[in-house]
Amino acid sequence: MTISAVPMFDTSQVQSASAHSVAEWSAIAGARFVPLRLLALDPFSGSIRWRYIEQTCISEISAGAHRVLRTDELISPDDPRHFKVSLQLEGTGIVAQDGRETLMRPGDIAIYDTSRPYTLEFTDEMRCIVMAFPQDMFDVPASLIRRITAVRLPGDDGVGALLSPFLRDLGENLGEWTGVTGMRILRATLDLLTALVYAQLAEPHDHWGESGRAEMRAFRLFIDAHLGDPHLSATTVAKAHFISVRYLQYLFSEEGMTVSDYIRSRRLEHCGIDLSDPAQADLSVQQIAQHWGFRDASHFSKVFKRHFGSSPRQFRASHLGAHA
Repeated sequence: MTISAVPMFDTSQVQSASAHSVAEWSAIAGARFVPLRLLALDPFSGSIRWRYIEQTCISEISAGAHRVLRTDELISPDDPRHFKVSLQLEGTGIVAQDGRETLMRPGDIAIYDTSRPYTLEFTDEMRCIVMAFPQDMFDVPASLIRRITAVRLPGDDGVGALLSPFLRDLGENLGEWTGVTGMRILRATLDLLTALVYAQLAEPHDHWGESGRAEMRAFRLFIDAHLGDPHLSATTVAKAHFISVRYLQYLFSEEGMTVSDYIRSRRLEHCGIDLSDPAQADLSVQQIAQHWGFRDASHFSKVFKRHFGSSPRQFRASHLGAHA
């Protein structure tokens, strides 16, 4: 067994280790992030090259047939909570978690969560790229990730066709990703992964469409109830529902708008109703605008005219008569 003397979390250079027996492989790969049980038959050989960029580890792994088990008894509350993203480069593999399993062929991508049991099985010689990163680095709620663990994410279509070669280059050129360049490449990779996850969640599996519509109804009700708050924004909506701003914006973008567009549109609709209501004729335009969250009179006048085609005063006059 050859193991680099460089400390595991050294970010300054590429590290490597190789094994020539099952016992050596277990010593090398069995506890790199969290405790794992590895099963294989001798003769066995395997090798790992890895590099840390910040708290994220990118590894290129080559090995013979083997199984990797992350079982309940191996999981401790003190274990680091990581997501792992695997890109199959050679051979095939089976990833199983959360009651699902998927067959991975070269180019395919899968996500799994180290805080819950999972199984990896490789029936022949294999090579893959694995990126492991703390869950709090990823701008996707863990509850959503749970819906697509052990789901095949195709690397030859859509966002996957962008991410797959990106991950391949990342793993095969570990020595190049240093300093600021490495951090930028990492961030770009996570952004592509985020896009891939949301694209997958938008697919009509696991009744996702129904649950997504229910979430949108909840967001709209919350926004309508807080339109008068001048500080209402995508951030406050996301925080109130314990989700990320990115995810909230994604759901609204699926309906062709931003959160800000929706808030502004609903405020303008209410202003239009009030300005055309004779019972509120004693209220000034500014009072009505402020009631619905518009603090700047000039800004309100501009967005109102753009929305309705006339100024607030002209709109009110046309609906209430010349003496309004």
